[in-house]
Amino acid sequence: MEKVLECSFYRNSKNIDMGRRLGLCDLDGGQTICNGDLNYCEKPSTLNNSQKQQNGNGKNRRKHPRKVLDLPLEYRFTNIPNAHGALVVNGSKMGLLIESVKHIPAGTNLNIAVLFPKGYEMANFEVSAEIVWKEIYWKEDWEGYQYGLKFIQISKEDHWRLRQLLSGRYNLDEITSNL
Repeated sequence: MEKVLECSFYRNSKNIDMGRRLGLCDLDGGQTICNGDLNYCEKPSTLNNSQKQQNGNGKNRRKHPRKVLDLPLEYRFTNIPNAHGALVVNGSKMGLLIESVKHIPAGTNLNIAVLFPKGYEMANFEVSAEIVWKEIYWKEDWEGYQYGLKFIQISKEDHWRLRQLLSGRYNLDEITSNL
């Protein structure tokens, strides 16, 4: 039996392509559907460049590393006043992974406020983002969607808050463990 060379950028997903167990390629944020087999990679030149840039332990897979956040967010469709809630799973300088029960088409632009604790107060940062990919997501007794969001616009002040949050300046682990 021939050994399949698995790609380190492959993200397994049972929900893509009608249950054929294909996954997503997180190589460059383009979210190409793939099966993780390096012999059939659609982006070989990008893969080769990324593998050269990785350090020895493989931790530097992404251009912009993600940080687990687990925070509430409020979003609005552009030019519509009604707000909806969701959860931020993780984030980077370029975007967020969120979970929501609402069905929203890919390509939709959203105005987002991410809420986070700052000491004993609540703070937030606001961004405009576009949904670049989505998939159905099941977790225990919950069914909803995961969305990959790319930031479109963010103010300098909110970008500073985001960087502080991603760098661990606001220690979320300590705050949530005390609750």
